[in-house]
Amino acid sequence: MNPRTANESPGRGRGVRLAVAVLALALIAVLAAAVVACGGAASDGSSPAAGGAIKQGGVLKIGAQAGNINFDPALFAGAVSDIMLQHQIYEKLVMLGQDFTVQPVLATEWDSPDGKVWTFKLREGVKFSNGEDFTSADVVYTMDRLRSKELGSPMADVYANIKSVVATDPTTVVFTLGEIDSEFPASLTDYRTLMLCRSVKDPAKSAVGTGPFVLDSISAEDRAVLSKNPDYWGTDEQGNKLPYLDGVEFVYSPDIAGQVQGLQGGALNWVGGLSSEQKQTVEGNPDLKVDTTTTNYCFEMQIRVDRGPASNLAFRQALMAGTDRQAIVDLVAPGVSDPGNGTLVGPAYADYYLDESVPYDPERAKQLLAEAGYADGVSIKLVAQITDPVPAVATAWQAQMKEIGVDVKIQQVPVDVFYAEEGTDNWYEADFCFVDYGTRAIPNAYFQLALTSTAPWNYGRWKNPEFDSISEKISTELDLAARADLYKQAQKILQDQVPMINFLVTTAVAGQSADVDGAFLAPDWAQSMFRDAHFTE
Repeated sequence: MNPRTANESPGRGRGVRLAVAVLALALIAVLAAAVVACGGAASDGSSPAAGGAIKQGGVLKIGAQAGNINFDPALFAGAVSDIMLQHQIYEKLVMLGQDFTVQPVLATEWDSPDGKVWTFKLREGVKFSNGEDFTSADVVYTMDRLRSKELGSPMADVYANIKSVVATDPTTVVFTLGEIDSEFPASLTDYRTLMLCRSVKDPAKSAVGTGPFVLDSISAEDRAVLSKNPDYWGTDEQGNKLPYLDGVEFVYSPDIAGQVQGLQGGALNWVGGLSSEQKQTVEGNPDLKVDTTTTNYCFEMQIRVDRGPASNLAFRQALMAGTDRQAIVDLVAPGVSDPGNGTLVGPAYADYYLDESVPYDPERAKQLLAEAGYADGVSIKLVAQITDPVPAVATAWQAQMKEIGVDVKIQQVPVDVFYAEEGTDNWYEADFCFVDYGTRAIPNAYFQLALTSTAPWNYGRWKNPEFDSISEKISTELDLAARADLYKQAQKILQDQVPMINFLVTTAVAGQSADVDGAFLAPDWAQSMFRDAHFTE
């Protein structure tokens, strides 16, 4: 994976370390490692100045694909552009730094005596863009919505272990869990955990946050216009108020290739999600520069196991054996992706990562197809959202499947159609489709969101009691080595049962104007932020 850049995140500074009073040394070590907040956001709200002379003001123009224009973090579909827009308007208690550590934002510190009761201290003097104070009551409101099955929150099962969220005073909130969770603070870095103002009646239609920018206007056919929040709490190391910019605009374009053209022509200043070829294009332009960081951003093929050929395990195993992920990476994304091991747990997770893969074996794949009853071949429909590198990956896989006797018909659909709540060519209904998953702080988040039997995004309809049990044990396991072993067991089950195939794990790559500095390219690049972004003299 490419090394991360020296760009500063919205709060680099001193760490916050877990205080433990009554546990044995082993528990102290595990919990402390889980919540050390180093790198990223400074706990006093300051931000170090980036290199070069900072030019105050200006409007940063960002290339993006139109989303669904739903401002409710708990309920929106999760399109990249919607996530990025929301992260300029709202903020979380904690965030995931470029080094995959948990870092403070609206929470300045947190501790737990036992891994079950977690106390978070909140930053003082923070206001929402409507002038109201941000308090612990807003945290309770936000977390209650995220935990609500009645509301339809996809995070309800993820946060099922939270038994209560209580505001003990305006700047203190206490989370009480049902079971020990040594990784709990990391779970609050999810892109949906943006803090909402409790007085807003419909968050889907009214974007009121504590973030550095406020939304002025938005049109899916054109752009979203944001201006600086004059009451924003953040400052840089010299005490200058943030953001530096007067505003940001998300200029909507249907594909990244067109956005790169806009970057080259000067109509745009920042474009994320670049392919290998696009990265080379930017590197060859003296008026532009490239920014990269390590991620676990994945592009996986979701497989419905409740109907059709994929209801047969041998058929799914044939697809895995007949897929040469390294060849796809070499063809589609050389230098900016890793083939991983076929699951959603990528190399960035270090000790949790299973450094083993199902061998590419087309002859074995043909045998498995015959066992499944398809010795004479079979045809399947693959729905591919039109976002790089999905169409190219789909085409490369189509060629590989042809070699083993599987005729893949590719149906390309726009991103907004793919993540829409209605229709047949979307991720809710398709038998085979490519889904992109942003980086999470811990791999178990993917399991609980998409792969356990009751996961809200288990649109593959896969159910495996053994896998469910392992996922439950991971959060409560205090020994790091034992937890790593559980993660590897889970990955082996995924490789054998094949409810999905992850084709590649990308490096986040952004192109930007040469006179732009300070943008935070997040491990989940959809969560990139422009609080510290500025033009240089």
